[in-house]
Amino acid sequence: MKKILFPTDFSETAKNALIYALNLAENQNAEVYVLHSYSAPIINSGTSPELIFSVYESIELGTFENFKDQIPEIRELAEQHNLGHIPMKFIMKEGFLVANIQDVVSDENIDFVVMGTNGASGIDKVLFGSNTMNVISKLKTPVLCVPIEASFNGVKSICFTTNFEEKDKDALYHMLEIAERYNAIVHCLHISSNEEIDKGKELIEWQQVFANEPVQFHVIYNEKDVEKAAMDFIDANGVDVVASVARHRSFFEKLFGRSFTKKLAYHSKIPMYVFHEKK
Repeated sequence: MKKILFPTDFSETAKNALIYALNLAENQNAEVYVLHSYSAPIINSGTSPELIFSVYESIELGTFENFKDQIPEIRELAEQHNLGHIPMKFIMKEGFLVANIQDVVSDENIDFVVMGTNGASGIDKVLFGSNTMNVISKLKTPVLCVPIEASFNGVKSICFTTNFEEKDKDALYHMLEIAERYNAIVHCLHISSNEEIDKGKELIEWQQVFANEPVQFHVIYNEKDVEKAAMDFIDANGVDVVASVARHRSFFEKLFGRSFTKKLAYHSKIPMYVFHEKK
């Protein structure tokens, strides 16, 4: 059975993402690990050990009681969406969010991470927010980013952006597995700002490899505005989920750059899978 990690702070953003995590779990025959991460305060070194112990014990007890109270609400939300049958395990862990996620991913052999996103101050974090940016830049596990305004209505159309590189195929196989169980179509999209870069050979090879899969291939040339071409394609094809492969740090700099982020902000109801390139 596959495993999905769902970090939560019990906010409305997280509750909204929970529906996607549970639906993905149903699609993938997976169980969901619900992680609540909390941080203990920094106490002056001059404070007596007895007082420090008492403060930490009180904080941990209060956090545990809150966590325990939230579990029935999470299960009730699952029931409301006919997903109460999805197995869930609950983890409360002290420490920094990203480090805790990395630990659980490693310890439990997690297949996917699903995170709710509501952005942060600064135009470069309008779409995903700082926590999600840190997670997807440091994890090798696929991350599904679910914006606060996203509403799960099934998955019929998936857009997978690619340069037709060999290493992109693993991520496409992942998305095809998801698509087939939803009876969805994957739009494999390549957009180039330079018409002289011919992807014809790679396109033919990919079409042959995926000939029997529910995938359609699209090559678009737009020398003036690659980002707008991507947004127009998403709109025209009623895309429910976008998927991309993160190859290196410049991927994030380009993907979350000012120009593209502003345009993506207008499409903030669309969740996005981020896959890391396999070495």
